[in-house]
Parts: sequence; C-alpha cells; structure tokens
Amino acid sequence: MVPSTNPTLGNPQQLLPDHAPQKLVERLFTRISEVSTLPQLATKIVALVDDPTTGAEDVLVAVRADPALAMRLMRTVNSSYYGLEQQIGDLRQAITLLGFKEVRNLALTSYVSALFREPKGYGPYSRRGLWEHLVSAGMVAREVARTCGRVPPEEAYLAGLLHDVGHLLIDQYVHHRFRGIIDSLREETLICSLERERLGFDHAMLGEFVSTRWDLPPHLTAAVGHHHEPDLYTGDHHDMVLIVAVANFFCHLKKLPSLGVAHDPILSSQYFVDLEMDKSQVGSLLERLDDLLHAAGELALVGVR
Repeated sequence: MVPSTNPTLGNPQQLLPDHAPQKLVERLFTRISEVSTLPQLATKIVALVDDPTTGAEDVLVAVRADPALAMRLMRTVNSSYYGLEQQIGDLRQAITLLGFKEVRNLALTSYVSALFREPKGYGPYSRRGLWEHLVSAGMVAREVARTCGRVPPEEAYLAGLLHDVGHLLIDQYVHHRFRGIIDSLREETLICSLERERLGFDHAMLGEFVSTRWDLPPHLTAAVGHHHEPDLYTGDHHDMVLIVAVANFFCHLKKLPSLGVAHDPILSSQYFVDLEMDKSQVGSLLERLDDLLHAAGELALVGVR
C-alpha cells in the first residue's frame, strides 16, 4: 500500500557520528515498515515458482486467494501487449499461457505498482513517469537477456523492474531532500553522487538493502545495488548487473528517465563485449527499441489501473 505519511529523515549528517552510509540506510529503513517484507501472497508465489515440484493447480490456488491479483493477471493476459486473437476468460488457462515465472513477475509487479498509484510529482519528476521507466527497463533488460543468452530473461525483467525502487522510497520518506535533489538535476548530473552528497547514501544502496529484506535472490539485489557502477561490482552476478545497466542506458537514451530529466548514464562498449553481443545484435536491439518501449508503456498503464 502507499504509506499515508511521509516522515522525513532529517539531516542525515546528524543522525550518526560516523556518517556511515550503510548505517544511514538502516536508520531510514526503520521508518519504512510498510515495505519491510513482501505481502504474504507475493512471498508464497515466489516460493512456489522456485519449487520444481510446483504444479499449475498450486499456482492457481495461490492466485485465487487474491482477487485483485487474479483480476490484474486476466487484464494483463488480455491486454494489447500479448496480442491474443481471442479473449481469455479462464484463470487456469491464463496461468498456463503466461507460465509460472510470468505469474510470479506479475505478482511482484502488482505489489510494486501499488506504491505508484498516487500520481504525485515535483518539477519534471512524477511517480507515473518513474513507474514507466521501471517497466520499460524491465522489458528492455528481458530483451537484452534474450539476445545475449547470459541470464534467464524473466529474471532480467524483474531486475529491471526493481532497479530504481530506491528513488520512490526516498521520495516518500525523505521528501524535502528529494525535492532538493530534483531541483539540482541536470542532464550531466551523476545522480548517485548527488544523492550521496545530499543524503549520505544513494537510491541504489537503499534499493539493495530493501531487496535483501524482501528476501529476493542475490542476482536481483546485485542488479538493484550496482546498476549505476557495474565496473565496481565483483560478485557472481556481473552479467545481470551489466544487463540492467544497459537497459537503464537505453531508457534514458529514449527519453524515458527515472526522475524526469533525461541523461545518458555512463555506458562502456566493454559491457557489450562482456555480454558477448556483437554490433549486429546491438543494432538489431536498437531497431526494435521503439516498439519494445511502446509495449512497455501499455503494460505500465495496465499495472497502475
């Protein structure tokens, strides 16, 4: 749910004597009880999908427990994004068509999208615009993953969908300072540096911390925490981090920014080399980008209705 109040963090430099960014994030997190864990149903569906013994009936029972999720699933499968010739009216059939991982993605999308339903904004920033950026990054990340074959595409979608959730939390819980960040945004701004200057931490750090509290898999939390600085990441999920960094870059390139000011995050050609994508594959992806982002826009609208 969207929190009814927006408590402020105050001056982060006065919170703790050591000014440690991780401590600041933990201190802020105590104010965010609404997102300390995923809803029980979303957690259950994630666990079901991760269990190789799960059958369609198990997923069906879980989805039926939440009529709102079931309705969203039906609305999504019948949306223009999927382009089915006939309308689907049976939930079991919809689950079969979508597949378990897509149902899991929709469950998490449903929960995250609820945080964006209040169409608040400030200056060039809007929550709806941030939501469209997240869905677009998810869709592009999935396509990059399909192209390079280095990570499962549906996992890349989730990583892209969640990568900037820290922005929303800063908006909600440190709103006064968030407005100052928006006022200072320019096309050449390095957003993480600006956030660290103003807050003592950045949205990627906060997003990674929340993701771990949601018990999300390490490959997702890695992408959330390091998509702006993949070169500094030394863990086991470098491919996922790179894919989300590339997806984020393409969204900004196409003027679908997270905070309303389009800029081109630093992107090294080495990222494509590391993902084993040649020039023709990158070119083909760029040619499909407009259609892909149009479909993402349609899916984003479904998510917040």
